[in-house]
Amino acid sequence: MVSNQEIRNEISQVQTELQEALEKMKEQFGKKLNEKERQEIENEFKEINELLERLKTGLIWVALFGKTSVGKSAILNSLINADLAEVGVEHDKTIIATSYKKEPWNIVDVPGIMGEECNEQLAIEEAKKAHGHIFAIDGEPYQDEIELFDLVYKNSPDIPKIVFVNKWDMVENNKPKKDQEIIRSRILEKMGKFVKSPEDIVYGSAMLFDQKRDQMIRQELPQLLNRLHESAGTLGALMNILDPSQRALKLTDSINNRIFDTRLKLARKFIGVFSSIAALAGVVPFATLLVHPPLLVSMVFTICVIMGKKQSKSEAIKITKNVFGTSGKVIGINFIGAIGITILTDMASTVLTPFGGIGVFVGFLGDIGGIGYLNYKYTATLGEVTVEYLRNNFSWGEEGEAKIVKRCQEQVKEIYLKLKPI
Repeated sequence: MVSNQEIRNEISQVQTELQEALEKMKEQFGKKLNEKERQEIENEFKEINELLERLKTGLIWVALFGKTSVGKSAILNSLINADLAEVGVEHDKTIIATSYKKEPWNIVDVPGIMGEECNEQLAIEEAKKAHGHIFAIDGEPYQDEIELFDLVYKNSPDIPKIVFVNKWDMVENNKPKKDQEIIRSRILEKMGKFVKSPEDIVYGSAMLFDQKRDQMIRQELPQLLNRLHESAGTLGALMNILDPSQRALKLTDSINNRIFDTRLKLARKFIGVFSSIAALAGVVPFATLLVHPPLLVSMVFTICVIMGKKQSKSEAIKITKNVFGTSGKVIGINFIGAIGITILTDMASTVLTPFGGIGVFVGFLGDIGGIGYLNYKYTATLGEVTVEYLRNNFSWGEEGEAKIVKRCQEQVKEIYLKLKPI
């Protein structure tokens, strides 16, 4: 079993290789790109690097905001699925942010006492560190709660936020349906400005009273976990890659498929970046079945991490050789032969639009030529085949290698490449 430290070391190596590739691309083709194109490439690499940096920690960092009596300790215990935070009826007056770690969770309970500059600065600092925020309330929020949430939102508007209405059982058990709807509408009116959609306001109870045991019992919060998984940006990415509640192992096929689809979108983003590097920086995949350029191995390693199949770099090399060799055998590649000549001829009047966010038209094919096009296409194919190989648990499954590779070739045409006349 590969250790987390090994994974972190290998991710650091991938980051170094990507940065070197970016510098090489800028050196070779910088003069041929306008400022907008250069900025798009650099932004794409920055986004990829930030996600890799977050993955190295192995943690999902969530900041929990709310007043002292709202039940934040109970909420974080429910998320972590362990009684790490002390729960009681006494109002906690602490002014120190408390971090609770149980891999891959790192949930920070941020003090809810406002009005003092030191507390407000603490809330701002913790908000900026986190991948996501949970605003906890237990009914229609009061003005001091709104002020706290306004402060956090103003200083970190782009970090995903979810509102969790705790102790909702008390409303459901004591209020008629009509009054419940009125409370919901008031909560939406006051809290809607902090979230992307009304679905990001979640109702539930972190603890329920058990009469037989005569005590409060911690509850699971599946609705809250669902919204965390479906969040945008880094938070949703990490939730689906690190899968803290092991949903991919124990829940329904529909949820498993949703997790896979999210991971697949992220994997394809990385495949697009590595393929663009291959096209522009001269990496030559499929030139021989005996040589495996480091960037291709790094791509396979990164795909393994994203798809939840953590492998060491040495194991990634073995997977690359297997997928590389199988793909070449099925496609029947003669890189310098007839296929290359045909592609060179076909590419004489086309431009290439890479997939994955890099909106750069490779219009300078006089420099990278058909070889660049082949590099891009076959690197993307290698990436797609790797995803299928992992999906079948390191095998070719019932479908078989030939059908998988050919299907991946078609997917590359549909997803990664858009060819149009110059």
